Amino acid sequence: METWAIALIIAGAAILAVCLIVAAYFIKNSLQRKKGVLAENLVTGRLRRFAGIRSFKVLQNITLPSGRNDTVTIDRALITFNHVVVFLLRSECDTIYGDGKDRTWVSIKTDKNNNTLARTAFDNPVQTAQKANDAVRRLLTRNGLGKVQTEYYVVFGDPKVTLSIGSGLPVLDYKGLKRLLGRSKYSEDGPVDVEAVAKLLQNQK
Repeated sequence: METWAIALIIAGAAILAVCLIVAAYFIKNSLQRKKGVLAENLVTGRLRRFAGIRSFKVLQNITLPSGRNDTVTIDRALITFNHVVVFLLRSECDTIYGDGKDRTWVSIKTDKNNNTLARTAFDNPVQTAQKANDAVRRLLTRNGLGKVQTEYYVVFGDPKVTLSIGSGLPVLDYKGLKRLLGRSKYSEDGPVDVEAVAKLLQNQK
């Protein structure tokens, strides 16, 4: 076989290999995005069902000012007659490791023999959720609503996630979210004007 033909075959094989790697990368990212959307939809659906039969409000993707030249995004906010509950949503489906004081948390994927297949670090979500809650509190206080109670939670919406985190943290899996909404305090009457608070949160830039 001529040298040029061999070189052409090698070049073609190299191009094919690169194409396969690129395709695998995009397929993986697409599947991850799909899982993330499904996890978000699962949590959002649960919140909306809870709110719908009680005349509560569920808001999503609200951006509020947080300090000088800074903002924070609230993934979901549940407004009841007694509370504004802030939720930060996460879509990881592996084992999550972290503590309240850690700067970053880790998601680790393992095989059936507990061998690590993938390890991904991400910012401590509890600190981000607390920042969002603080922004809500400042906004309510500035508008004469400082007595409204606020709470914040991080929710890992994928049913397959395993949480290995510090005790006492406001972090829930999907089953934990269902138990949280089952607490009687969220269904009780109270002084919160749901529509007014919703409009206040939505009208911020």
